[in-house]
Amino acid sequence: MYSADDEPLREFQYFDEDGVFIGKSDGAAPDEQLFNQAHYVFDDHNDVVKNLDLLAIMRRRLLNLRRELVNVPVKQMERIMEINRQIRVLEQNIVEIQNQGWKRAG
Repeated sequence: MYSADDEPLREFQYFDEDGVFIGKSDGAAPDEQLFNQAHYVFDDHNDVVKNLDLLAIMRRRLLNLRRELVNVPVKQMERIMEINRQIRVLEQNIVEIQNQGWKRAG
């Protein structure tokens, strides 16, 4: 199946945080309303389009790094720089994952 723009049509399935099925849609991209409500979204190839568990884990790790940073003495500048580097990478990864669903699906 192909859409008018010659993109293959896909089926998307939407689930809440408990894994309960909340709907499905067909198209080249996920249904915006269902996508925003869902905690998990899979396509018909069993690819993960959205998984908020990953974001929760990453946000927890970011919070822990920030707490750790506050407790590092200034004389351990190398450790401070390493934690700051990890924080920057994690923040970038969070932004990428937040935007990933629409980029992968569309």
